[in-house]
Amino acid sequence: MFTYVKKALREPLGIMATLWPIILVVPYLPGPPRPSLGGLAWRQEIVLSLLLTLTLGFLVRRSLMFSNNHDHKDGLLLTATLFALWITASVLWAPNPYSAAHFSFQWGAYLIFFVLMRMVANRPQLLRASLIGLSFVVCLLGISCLIESITGAALTDHSLRQGVKPLFRGFSGFSETMAVATAIFFGLALEVRKKGRAVMCGATAVLAWLATVQTLERAPILGGAAGLLLLSIGSIALPSCRPRSMRRAGVLAFALVLITALEVAPLASLYSNSPAPANALQRFKTTSLTESNTSVRLLFWATGWEMFRRHPLLGVGAHNYEVAFPWARAQFADSHKNSPLTELNEQLLTQYAHNEYVQILAELGAVGFLLFLLFCVALIVSFWRALRRARRPLLALGSGAGLLAFAVSSGASAFSFRWLGSGLIFFFAAALVSHFASANGRPQVKATLQVPTGIAPKSFTFAFRGLVGGLAFSVLMLLWASTQAGNSVLHALAQRNRSPVDAEQLYLMSLRCNPFDAATHYDYGSLLYQQSRPSEAVLHLRHAVAYGINTSTSYAFLAAAEEESGDLNAAERTLAFAAKVYPRSVFLLVRHAVALERLGRREESDIEFSAASLLNSRAARGWYQLIQYDIDEAFKAARQDSGIAIPGDLLPENAVHMILKENERRLNISPTSGWRGRMRATDN
Repeated sequence: MFTYVKKALREPLGIMATLWPIILVVPYLPGPPRPSLGGLAWRQEIVLSLLLTLTLGFLVRRSLMFSNNHDHKDGLLLTATLFALWITASVLWAPNPYSAAHFSFQWGAYLIFFVLMRMVANRPQLLRASLIGLSFVVCLLGISCLIESITGAALTDHSLRQGVKPLFRGFSGFSETMAVATAIFFGLALEVRKKGRAVMCGATAVLAWLATVQTLERAPILGGAAGLLLLSIGSIALPSCRPRSMRRAGVLAFALVLITALEVAPLASLYSNSPAPANALQRFKTTSLTESNTSVRLLFWATGWEMFRRHPLLGVGAHNYEVAFPWARAQFADSHKNSPLTELNEQLLTQYAHNEYVQILAELGAVGFLLFLLFCVALIVSFWRALRRARRPLLALGSGAGLLAFAVSSGASAFSFRWLGSGLIFFFAAALVSHFASANGRPQVKATLQVPTGIAPKSFTFAFRGLVGGLAFSVLMLLWASTQAGNSVLHALAQRNRSPVDAEQLYLMSLRCNPFDAATHYDYGSLLYQQSRPSEAVLHLRHAVAYGINTSTSYAFLAAAEEESGDLNAAERTLAFAAKVYPRSVFLLVRHAVALERLGRREESDIEFSAASLLNSRAARGWYQLIQYDIDEAFKAARQDSGIAIPGDLLPENAVHMILKENERRLNISPTSGWRGRMRATDN
């Protein structure tokens, strides 16, 4: 088995063919520290760009041109390239050009990877090595997920601050990858001749499906089920896709059904915890329009639609959904004042639309969405041709089923093309489909080494320039990912550093690597605020809330810094906008009412407080007591009047902690003067 891998590594293209599955493992390995908030992914990007650089570098050095049968007029590569170019163009109008450029690098890497995998698919030895490597990685991840599920103990990446978050369960990026792998290896298991290889492929498919179900993520489970259904229908309806052994097909189908049944109704004795943990069936039973996860997705989709309505042609810029989210949510809330969706998710950051199609429409407009649709159509056409022309139709059918699983999952997933692992396995399946859809589907045995003398043929010149261009791109991406790594690691080190002076230097160095990173600005602004440097903190906190830190608490924190710096009008404007973004947030409405009161705008303050009271009078009065009189007076008032909520009942909880810290700072700064002293005097 591993003979193929050893032989493949002896040639340039074998580097990518055999090692690319390692990228799927990288996110789950312990490594450099990560910040607790935000940050662009970089570990997978560094490994991918390094593999691309090595592969293309050796190919260029040897002037190697593969005389394969790839049709350069294939619409699949053309439409994908046009879509990637449109993503790159959005850097020009995106509010956060760094994020748009990051997504552009991802898609550029996808295209180069697709071309290389298309060349790998044309070489039987390299393709076998690639499938062996992918099988090993999928089995490793599947077994790890199984251990995590059975023991009830999270296999954690100890670089994560929370230290107890599961690596696999509840992660759509992982389950999406496993769902695509399930279909690929299911089709391969039905097709290969040798029993040993069939067993290996079948075991990989079973473990991949087991991991998909154990993550409890509904969209990938539905996607995987759709892929398996397509594979089953195709193997029955198409004579060319008949399994090599009906007995083998029956055993594999039984294994998948048995796993599904056990995961839907798990036996408590298999688990160390009692009672048995939640299962997939329970997750699906809770699905309804009123269920929180479903409702919040509807809010994200509606907000994405508002972005499209405001920017119908160009969109808001690639990977800029989180930047545009506040004003788009405010617009939705203004247009749907009675919608219960407007009261959701004020305490959590919103980064994705949880629907790749909505996010593409919002970020890239009608033009980008049309280009993406053309890419999808070209992919469907290639799949149809693959079923008609392929000499190995079951692998082509399995690859197409994997693409369907990805497409269905992307309808409610936050990751899709945004998570590099998911995107890579998608384009691996797409490369297989493209290969089998080629003119005759017959693989080449060897590559042709051509060293041009005199005037090189046009085909060779085009291929060589393509290799050089790809190499330049991969080197640039490697440098880009390195700057992301610098930003992330320095940010994490600053968070862990107990010396304010050293932490500040680390934050400044981190911002040099990525001056647009909202999370770094937010944490650095928090440090400055804690050091009683509110005027400096305001600059960074404003950047943070403008570029993606969009919770109700983050707006209130910015307002507190603006107020302490002496700019009460700016604090009121911040809270006024925040109240439009979260119009059903009792906390923000009361906080805004207090800000208006401090400016002497009593009538407006009363109106805002009345709006909060209409939503929840008890909570509104509780928030007012906490904000104006601090925690002791708030508890005292709540004991005397049951119509006032105690601080422990107020939501969001992190806003309570923020207000307590804000009041503590005011006590230390001026315990007997200013608004707080006056309010205490009045109370006495």
